[in-house]
Amino acid sequence: MAEIGSQFSVKGLSELQKFLDQLPAKLEANVMRGALRSGAKIIEAAAKANVSVSPPANKTFGGYAGALRDSIRVSARIYGGGRVTASIKAGGKNKKTGADVFYAKWVEFGTRPHLISVQEDEKNINIRRSVKFGRVMKESLTTINRRVLKIGNTFIGPTVKHPGSQPRPFMRPALDGQAQNAVVATAEYIKKRLTKEGLNAADVEISTEDNT
Repeated sequence: MAEIGSQFSVKGLSELQKFLDQLPAKLEANVMRGALRSGAKIIEAAAKANVSVSPPANKTFGGYAGALRDSIRVSARIYGGGRVTASIKAGGKNKKTGADVFYAKWVEFGTRPHLISVQEDEKNINIRRSVKFGRVMKESLTTINRRVLKIGNTFIGPTVKHPGSQPRPFMRPALDGQAQNAVVATAEYIKKRLTKEGLNAADVEISTEDNT
């Protein structure tokens, strides 16, 4: 893994920029979008390799082994003014599988000790209060805790305090370890696209210098 704060430079980027400046603005932006995506794919692959694949604790949210890994994806966009960005994201709801990987940031950063509360749709209806107020009233957490706290199908006890979890980073190590390779891949993509556009960038040499 690359040390956080390490620096490196890539030779040939200024030469590539001179070639890019010869292209129409829209074409230049399209080239850069593909280039940034190419570089981001290097980091995406490393992040996926870093995630442990294990059976989910439950399937309430459509979970399955590998759901977190499959949620890691790359996107690249062109904004007004020709600004181009690429991002690597993890988590969210997967439209194809239906899995809701809401816990991605908890795996990356860990969690502090916290209390677990019952979700509103898990609470029973309080018949007495519903009749009194003329609308559906759910049991309070105090009422539930007097009986027993139930999470899913498991009876845990009157109160639950989660001890928290240790971070298991997968995104940051991928960035630290593959940033240099990602920049090189980005530059190489630009070089190939310039050639397709009829510009001779064959003499541009892409190489790195580690300044750590």
